[in-house]
Amino acid sequence: MVVEKAIDIIKKLDGAVDVQELSKDDRKTLIEIESHHNNDIIPVVNKGLNECLTREFCLVLLKTEDFRIPSEPTVLLVTDSGRILGQELISPEDKKKYAHNDNVVFLSNNFIIFKPDKLSRSMGEKELFILPAIPFQELNDVLTIKDVVSCSPSTLGDKYLKEKYNYPDDPHLATIIVAFSKKEE
Repeated sequence: MVVEKAIDIIKKLDGAVDVQELSKDDRKTLIEIESHHNNDIIPVVNKGLNECLTREFCLVLLKTEDFRIPSEPTVLLVTDSGRILGQELISPEDKKKYAHNDNVVFLSNNFIIFKPDKLSRSMGEKELFILPAIPFQELNDVLTIKDVVSCSPSTLGDKYLKEKYNYPDDPHLATIIVAFSKKEE
């Protein structure tokens, strides 16, 4: 009942194409897929997925570009000491804010790197791409749901989910995982 309620709410959102409950096998496969990024030149750590998978229920949402923008960046470049080196720009306002800022370098249209301050640079720091957990406020007011969180799977995780749930391999479509637990009655 609680899963059906969440699916009904999410399906009504602009840009939502489909919502399915993630199976236990898919959870295991996603953990395996995401663990392969630990050996990359700059490792990708999907903290958001790890947090989502601690919840009782996980849904996979297929969305278009019409879906609302996230409330926070979904990709960060950080050092192992926690210093933020770069981030995704999630809104047109962010892009305008940094467009003429001499303290950033655009790696792409929507990702910037902060120019390092020579004094704050620590040698030997490792760099990591972090995919953090992101709030998913649309389910916060459902009385039977608690601990709502969402995340973006990595590129390989997104590809796996599209194939598994028969979604087209279209760059204008993306998957999000929305997770939550049921409140005790």
